[in-house]
Amino acid sequence: MPTYGFMMLVGILLSMGLCILRSRRFAPQRSAESVCYQYLILAGSALLGAKIYSLILVWPSLTSNISLLWTDTQLFLQMYVYGGMVFYGGLIGGGICVAVLLLARKTTFSSLETVFLPAVPLVHGIGRIGCFCAGCCYGMPTDSPIGVVYPAGGLAPAGVPLIPVQLFEAAGDFVLCLLLCLPLYHRYGRRLAVYLLGYGCLRFTTECFRGDAARGLAGPLSGAQWISLACIAAGLCITAVLCARALSARRKLPAR
Repeated sequence: MPTYGFMMLVGILLSMGLCILRSRRFAPQRSAESVCYQYLILAGSALLGAKIYSLILVWPSLTSNISLLWTDTQLFLQMYVYGGMVFYGGLIGGGICVAVLLLARKTTFSSLETVFLPAVPLVHGIGRIGCFCAGCCYGMPTDSPIGVVYPAGGLAPAGVPLIPVQLFEAAGDFVLCLLLCLPLYHRYGRRLAVYLLGYGCLRFTTECFRGDAARGLAGPLSGAQWISLACIAAGLCITAVLCARALSARRKLPAR
């Protein structure tokens, strides 16, 4: 099994275990089976979104090589089907699934935020370690001692010291996971605001040190940086609404 796929499997299993543990503490009325079932629905939607986004980024190449689908099926699968996940596509796919579940009243926002949200940076951080092992999403060339040299035959340029930006992002994801697990966010929406602000800033910064060309540039920024700015803006809006509600609640308290 490729290391990337193995790390993704490890991340999925560990994050599912985290969701089960959090449901036992914060939603004891829910069974482990229902948590796993809902987790698989969310994870499947995220994986589908991540794959669709990756295909959009390589759409010109895909359309020009569509004949490989019947002339060299194995090569076509290796180029466009195996691997090639984009996290923000997964975040969008998972967000759409969340909206559908909420509209169908299959769950509540508090349950999703409390039980499932901390698992997102956990599985993402472990997946980034898989990216580092596979050589994808590599960083810019560097002369510093932290440079990592990849062998020939991989996705990353061979023989060139590169910034291990994948590990930096993985470390940031693990810190986010710990923050979201802290019992500091009693009001609904606080964990979501912390995640959007934290990961938006993290991803915008790490994109500045990326050296791969498969990110999709849109003007002066990459596609991921534009989405990061949208995440930061959404996190600020949620924070502003929560602060306004807290201030309004304080004003309604009777004077002593």
